[in-house]
Amino acid sequence: MSDIKSDVIAPLATAIISDAPQPPARGDVVDRISNAVDGASEEAILDCLAILCVEDRSDGTIYVRLRGTGPQAEAAAHSSDELSGPSRVSQSVDEAGQPTDERFGRLPVLEDVGHEEVPDIAADAYYERTTAADKTDVQVVTKALDAGMNVVLKGPPGVGKSYLAKYICAQTNRPLYRVTLSETTYREDLLGHLQLVSAPGGESVTSWVDGPLTRAVREGGVLLLDEINAADANTAAALNAVMERENTRSLTIPQTGEVITPHEQFRVIATANPGYQGTYEQNAAFEGRFRHIELDYVPPEIEVEIIFERTDIDRRKEEQVKDLVDFATRLREAYLNGELTTPITTRELVRIATFMETGFMDLRTAAESELLARVDDHDTSLVATLLEKSL
Repeated sequence: MSDIKSDVIAPLATAIISDAPQPPARGDVVDRISNAVDGASEEAILDCLAILCVEDRSDGTIYVRLRGTGPQAEAAAHSSDELSGPSRVSQSVDEAGQPTDERFGRLPVLEDVGHEEVPDIAADAYYERTTAADKTDVQVVTKALDAGMNVVLKGPPGVGKSYLAKYICAQTNRPLYRVTLSETTYREDLLGHLQLVSAPGGESVTSWVDGPLTRAVREGGVLLLDEINAADANTAAALNAVMERENTRSLTIPQTGEVITPHEQFRVIATANPGYQGTYEQNAAFEGRFRHIELDYVPPEIEVEIIFERTDIDRRKEEQVKDLVDFATRLREAYLNGELTTPITTRELVRIATFMETGFMDLRTAAESELLARVDDHDTSLVATLLEKSL
């Protein structure tokens, strides 16, 4: 079996077997992999299964389960050196630094230990927005994290939900692991996966590689889950136990049987776009594991300043930039009212302003070239009409 086929077959076999409610028949697993992996031979698949799995024989049918996930695997491991369970690939566990006396918002700043997953964002690169009780979004989020809570940031696209999470991690020296969820996200994308590696003796062995959730749990990092309402129930289930109260939470790796007690600094920050099509309604128990915080677009005068900071547009065009921001506000109202299906973010406005630099395009042309090419087909007519009326 070639190394390329091993790299493709092993993760797929792991996903098929671990997601099955009962151990699947070996023939069924072979068929599914054959259909999914072009050119994968039956011999290559069976070789892979022989390393990844132990087998149960019943009524002439052979069922497979991953090593380390059941009593049969444990018995097999004791009876044969060839059937030893998976080990964990040697990965350095670079823990987050210890809390210092310094605070950012309400959250302790950790020692800077040079962790490579800590974001690099300047202290003045985020505009804090006032929320409830005259507290800023940074104050509310850091208060929740300091209290041991997990946080979900809700709001329309482009309000800076993910950027806020990265900004807080950057200012407090917290490692950040980011995953964008979708209906094709599996538990293994969060937990990690088994892979085949060559042992010193030349034989192939199965080893475990941590995923972003597992790394954040071990190291005391923040797991950023974008589009949490796009996750299905199976993916959400992988998070339930690890998001319990601090003294009861744990993370179990089904493929190896390892149970991890999360680092005391581990937290989850999620983002959600309410009403986003194709998403799942989360159950009350899962929703209850988060402190919900609403975010909205920054005030127009601040958005104008952001555009000037992120482009080289001439300050003499300030009135045109204000007109552009006012136009974006009208489009956002249409989006929130259900008239428009494509949200307009600050990123689009920055791109429009970039094409206005040095007179390369006028405001109307720059806006048309960006927006009409970006919006969905059934939004084109409305956006074109509003462009004509507003700009």
